[in-house]
Amino acid sequence: MEKLFLPGKIGQITTKNRVVMPPMEVLFGEWNGIPGPRCVAYYAERARGGAGLIIVEATAVDEEHNVPWNYQLRLTDDCQISAFQQLAEGIHKYDCRALVQLHHYGAKSDPTPFGAPWAPSDIPALPGGAPGHRMSVEEIHIVERKFIDAAVRAKKAGFDGVELAAAHGYLIAQFLSPYYNDRSDEYGGSAENRCRIVCEIIRGIRAELGRGFVISVRFPGDEFTPEIPGTLTIEDAPVLARIFEEAGADVLNVSYGNNFNADANCEPYSYEQGWKKAVPKAVKAAVSIPVISTNAIKEPEFAEQMLEEGVCDFVALGRALIADPFFVNKAKAGDTLGIRKCIGCMFCREQLYARLPTKCALNPRAGFEAEYPLRPEQDGQGRTVAVIGGGPAGMQSAAVLAGRGFKVELFEREPYLGGSMCLADKAPHKEKITRFTETMAEELGRLGVQVHTSFDATPENIAGYAPAGVVVAGGAAPIIPKLPGVEGSRVVPVHDVLAGRRQVSGRVAIIGSGMTGLECAEKLAADGCKVVLIERLKAVGPGMFSVIVSDIMKRISVFEPEIHTGCAFTGVTETGISVQSVESGEVFDIAADYVVLSLGVSPRRELAEAFAAKYENVICVGDNVESGRIPHATKDGYIKSLYFLSE
Repeated sequence: MEKLFLPGKIGQITTKNRVVMPPMEVLFGEWNGIPGPRCVAYYAERARGGAGLIIVEATAVDEEHNVPWNYQLRLTDDCQISAFQQLAEGIHKYDCRALVQLHHYGAKSDPTPFGAPWAPSDIPALPGGAPGHRMSVEEIHIVERKFIDAAVRAKKAGFDGVELAAAHGYLIAQFLSPYYNDRSDEYGGSAENRCRIVCEIIRGIRAELGRGFVISVRFPGDEFTPEIPGTLTIEDAPVLARIFEEAGADVLNVSYGNNFNADANCEPYSYEQGWKKAVPKAVKAAVSIPVISTNAIKEPEFAEQMLEEGVCDFVALGRALIADPFFVNKAKAGDTLGIRKCIGCMFCREQLYARLPTKCALNPRAGFEAEYPLRPEQDGQGRTVAVIGGGPAGMQSAAVLAGRGFKVELFEREPYLGGSMCLADKAPHKEKITRFTETMAEELGRLGVQVHTSFDATPENIAGYAPAGVVVAGGAAPIIPKLPGVEGSRVVPVHDVLAGRRQVSGRVAIIGSGMTGLECAEKLAADGCKVVLIERLKAVGPGMFSVIVSDIMKRISVFEPEIHTGCAFTGVTETGISVQSVESGEVFDIAADYVVLSLGVSPRRELAEAFAAKYENVICVGDNVESGRIPHATKDGYIKSLYFLSE
């Protein structure tokens, strides 16, 4: 991967490689908008992990006519400079360059104490939303000054430059967009006029700080909403890029999507690496300054390929660096198997949409780098710990305990590691989970964990290992309701279908539309079955992130499934199933050749109770405590094992 590790030039600064951590709002700031120890530790770890340039997340420039989210960073006052100095030094000490992205929500902001948020027009951020306040020319100049003043503060704090947030439907992006910008003055109409606010901010920063201070512009190369008139497409990208270059930008950070299509910027797991690479390539061909671009990159080999193909000059690794801060150093050492590669599960984005600090399914330390040490205390002293179960919670627990110096014996009743992940990766587009399982297994081998597969552990048959403690990570069992006909040969647990242990065909009723049920529906529909989804609640995908539900339902809908929501499953009949309307109480039959049960799982508490009865020190992790998802399993396994049997 020679190109990935070549030094890069941006304006008058040099980066040690071509890897950029792009701005991703993670909400690790303090209540007053400053970066505290949590925020500094988070960014410093990614710098330590080898990134060449870090662009700090969206940092608000205006608290009067724009409402920052709770814990969003801000550079609105000189009193914040000192804390940002700590952040700049935390990044710089690892020979990593640092920019700050300057940000204003515009019409996307909540209403302010002074009324509607400032925006180029009164067009709402989304149809049906509250209109923004159409800014006067004087007010445009006020906001421009706020961006310039924030850049001055960033310079005083020691940053190498700033980036203007001109993408994703925020204020500046609204000016760029013919959809939002219906102005008839010098800030609307032609591309030059719509870009005027960006150009005036660039020139204002230059006048204050000179040529040595880097200015990046992150703008939408394609919003991928061609069905909505006035939104930007790949044809607009080179035009905007040349205007920004002429105004004095040092680098262009090409992004994607808008308020109608955030998936184009932060993709669910079904999107392939490089699916939008034609866009930055078109921008790169139009300008002479360097181009940065994300592209759903999960693997270092693909990052290298992007550079080799001339798609961009710098590759942006976003969620990849949340999942594994040391992605870059591992790639440089040739250790691609050792990288915990993002699985696109969207747990990080789900947290953000709830306006909560970001968490990661694969990295339980993300956001807690200041709380939990990278290298835990070596207090295991060679004592033996038995881990019962090799799913995500058990593997994470075993890794932590081995890292503390315990002798870990892991017992898995299946012939392979992975637990529930070995079912989750069977649905279409889920091969990323397979790679995570492989990486976890590799971690255990490197740490010296003794793995015993095809071993159904009991309190008695592990007694010879004389464990000082036992971690029960035995997972959960499928819920099989006691209803008429469920024991018949045409009724199949969803796990048996996904694992390939049972075959179904024809018209298949899937009872339950959670993640596993929807994944099974997609698989069976693609295999030629006529899928009938039955859901007790009012909508499919209960408890799932709406973005994932929308993504998977787009693919299932092609097969025209039959969907019955608000219907409780009451039993199996000779010709199919019977259900009862939750609202009316009406009972009716639905024809089906097979019935697939996807009603969730129940913790195997009897397993925990059996070990607790024989051993003094026993803890339960993951689904053995409460059924959940990968992020809950890895987090539970991590935090409980970090201090288990500590003196």
